[in-house]
Amino acid sequence: MLEEFIKQKTEILAVIEDIEVLTKEEFGKTDDRLLTIKEQLVSNCFNLVTLGQFKRGKTTLINSLIGREILPSSIVPLTSVVTILKFGEEVRCGVFMEDGSEKKIRIEELSDYVTEKGNPKNIRGVRCARIEHPSSFLEQGMLLVDTPGVGSTFLHNTETTYEFLDHLDAALFLMSADVPISQVEKELLDTIKDSIQKIFFVLNKIDNLSPEEIEEIIAFNKHVLEEMGFTVHEILPVSAREALKAKMTKNDIQLSQSGLLNLEDRLGNFLASEKGKIILNTAVSKVKRIILQKLSQIAIEKKTLEASEEELENKIKTFHKLVANLKQDREDITCLLRGESDKLCFKVEEMLKVFEEKEIPAIKRFLQDFFEKNQDTNPTILRDEMQKIIKDEIVKGFDVFRKDIEGIISNSIQETFHRFTKRSNDIMCEFRTAAEILFEVSMNQFEFSVELTRDNSFYYMVQEYTAPTEEEVKSILRTFLPKSVSRKMVLHEMMERVSSDVSRNCGRVRSDLSARICKTIHHYSKQLKDLGSDLIKQIEQAIQRGQERRKAGSESIRVELALLTSKAEILEGNRMKLENIWNTGNLIDKESKQM
Repeated sequence: MLEEFIKQKTEILAVIEDIEVLTKEEFGKTDDRLLTIKEQLVSNCFNLVTLGQFKRGKTTLINSLIGREILPSSIVPLTSVVTILKFGEEVRCGVFMEDGSEKKIRIEELSDYVTEKGNPKNIRGVRCARIEHPSSFLEQGMLLVDTPGVGSTFLHNTETTYEFLDHLDAALFLMSADVPISQVEKELLDTIKDSIQKIFFVLNKIDNLSPEEIEEIIAFNKHVLEEMGFTVHEILPVSAREALKAKMTKNDIQLSQSGLLNLEDRLGNFLASEKGKIILNTAVSKVKRIILQKLSQIAIEKKTLEASEEELENKIKTFHKLVANLKQDREDITCLLRGESDKLCFKVEEMLKVFEEKEIPAIKRFLQDFFEKNQDTNPTILRDEMQKIIKDEIVKGFDVFRKDIEGIISNSIQETFHRFTKRSNDIMCEFRTAAEILFEVSMNQFEFSVELTRDNSFYYMVQEYTAPTEEEVKSILRTFLPKSVSRKMVLHEMMERVSSDVSRNCGRVRSDLSARICKTIHHYSKQLKDLGSDLIKQIEQAIQRGQERRKAGSESIRVELALLTSKAEILEGNRMKLENIWNTGNLIDKESKQM
């Protein structure tokens, strides 16, 4: 298996070298995309990402794989920033900031940057942290990634994890032996199941369960996963905590009982075989796309050289009209999107109005009922209790309302974007088809898509205390008044506060959701501005090169046509080599699974 991997990797690198030579001859430099693919192949770099709900023991598991308590862990949700471990000759630690800067730190300082306690809500602006460590586990080209847990008290931790999903090649998905798989975990798995080639399902915290209980929870979780569409060959039971203790105390019996050796064995086999297949398939796909793009450019350039002056002029005019129409379509969609944004904000306004009209009387009725049932309560205590009721009812009511309205707005945005995305893709399809007909050449497919922007900046504002001097005046005043009068004053004050607090929080919801809607629409519009730009640039470059060759005369055109034909043959030959590598690799994989 290893020999086959090395052979295929060498063949892909040879293909990349061939294309690099052509690119250098043409542009004087190598395509950056080829350099990236080459670097990934040479380094065997691969992201194995730990995922799961908060407090499933992801950080402890990573520590146990490394054999040292290098990452900070805690009994409360702790990890707040993505942390990447890679191989290095000695331990080094660096923090990469959102402003693009990098900061070298001591490993002892790591918790100040990657934990919720040391860096609450990521106020330091950390993008990620990277640790180099001389671990044999990392030496095989693995990048081991620790992510914050989803579904924790801190919503920004969930968002950080979801933002990293585009970067994973394989996942260690941790479940806990003390609770069945949750809805939050199912939602995370739904997000990644169509875009990842390998998931290791791990059941952590088995040290407190009997073998029968472990089998029962594994069977239950396996059933749930299979209902979700996953093919689950096994769920690996481990105790990351016991494994870490065993490695640090060199207790082989405890390590064997922890289940970690079995997991390490599965990961080792994966690194030796499946990891290589994924790396090769990814490289083949990317290089094939580059080849097809270059073949399209060569075909257009040849058409530019072969066409008569009149025919070429007509083609260029037609192409410019196609580009102008595409740009106009983009502007039209952007204008329509602004209208949709206004509609969505108006929908928020209408729903808040209805909510406010229901919520204020409901809380007032609750207060009135409480007031009548507590006739003997001291006015000051009564005020404190009623104030607590207002806060609790506002939080409870707005939690339900905000969840409902977010679902409605999210669905409305997705429906809107579905329409506009379909229209955008139709426009691009029309443009690509017209360009293909015009230049008689096939071009790469294109898909345009956008996801809803997420935000977690919302919080409630409930006025718990008036200014101390004002309250002191009222308290003093109440001492000189009959108790019944003082109580009525408190009731009147609290009733007025209900209206102001509900209205204030309606304003916050309105501002929050309107900002999110505008941010999402802006994000979509920004992407829309670049719709078709790569394809236009690709065609324009080919036309420009053809026109420059034409100016040099007929002999130069003849030489250039021969050169382009030769380049196309080289590229086509390399494309066929990649096809063979792809087919051979997947055939071997299929046969090995049947053995």
